[in-house]
Amino acid sequence: MLKQDTPTHILAVNSRTPTPDWDKLSFSFSETDVMYRSFGDQTQDPIWDEGEYLPFGAIELSPAAAFMSYGLGVFEGLKAQRSDDGRILLFRHRDNGLRLQKSAERLLMAPFPEDQFVEAVEEIVRRNERFVPPKGKGTLYLRPMEHAIENKLGLGPCEKFLVTIYSSPVGSYFSLKAAEMPKGLRIRCLEQGRVAPGGTGFAKAMGNYAGGITIAANWREKGFDDVLYLEAHHKKYITETSGSNVFVLLKNGTLVTPPLDDQILPGITRDSAYQTAKDVLGVKCEQRPISIDEAIEDAEEIFCTGTAWTVRNIGEIVHHDKTYTFEKNDLQTSLLQEILSYQTGEKEDPFGWVKEVKL
Repeated sequence: MLKQDTPTHILAVNSRTPTPDWDKLSFSFSETDVMYRSFGDQTQDPIWDEGEYLPFGAIELSPAAAFMSYGLGVFEGLKAQRSDDGRILLFRHRDNGLRLQKSAERLLMAPFPEDQFVEAVEEIVRRNERFVPPKGKGTLYLRPMEHAIENKLGLGPCEKFLVTIYSSPVGSYFSLKAAEMPKGLRIRCLEQGRVAPGGTGFAKAMGNYAGGITIAANWREKGFDDVLYLEAHHKKYITETSGSNVFVLLKNGTLVTPPLDDQILPGITRDSAYQTAKDVLGVKCEQRPISIDEAIEDAEEIFCTGTAWTVRNIGEIVHHDKTYTFEKNDLQTSLLQEILSYQTGEKEDPFGWVKEVKL
């Protein structure tokens, strides 16, 4: 067990955990060698300790820790992957650190320092280097988290926090790879919100995802890949799927994505796709509300973006028990190839998003 009174130092790690079969990777957890943790205390200056790197293992906390009862926790997801020549590249990890700060602030938790986040992410990749799959076989997925850990009985702000970062090699989020899904994802549109207005929808908070598990699972049992939520006020305008942002390419050539608000997560892949479409591919882009009716009547393509999802086309939407199909995916394919070319070092990205992890 890893206890809070463990001295802050770097522990030696014996690399005994076997690497997975790269040809059989799925989007599931595989243990790696090293994780990171840092304790924060708002009564101290500085709030956060320097952090430590530990063998992957369990964390011992009190059952009265605030996040256990009240869901005071936020998380991130990002990837490291190899280039053709074996280098390891991270994509926009500083932006993940900034979003973790904003999510934490929404729950009145101490924001974790940006530079410390960047350093810890890079070092976790170095120490788990042997788990970064070969190019084309998968990625090393990193999961940074922050939780309120002080003993708490009763609602209210907390003072003690824990940041943990671990990693896992993963394959495709879906059981079939993009090349094997020519018709795209099958989505059920629901006339309900993913999150409550005025809530934590713009934060990557634990509770945002828990409630949607049963909803998505029920529809997946009926043959859908995921669900599409409408905004909670009018149940008219598109917001997100369970875990991705949505884009609609209209027949007039304009690419539309819903504007950020308290019901939509500011996706890093969303922003990457938007900037790439506008500044590299020369597509006219708009951030504005778009109704489900406008989308299904006037869409040339519809696709989703997310760290785990990458850029995936939607081939079919079922709304009010009527099926609408979208056969084209030219822009989605171009965006996916362009962003992947940055992430894997095939092209030098024009935005400065990629950083090599020096071993």
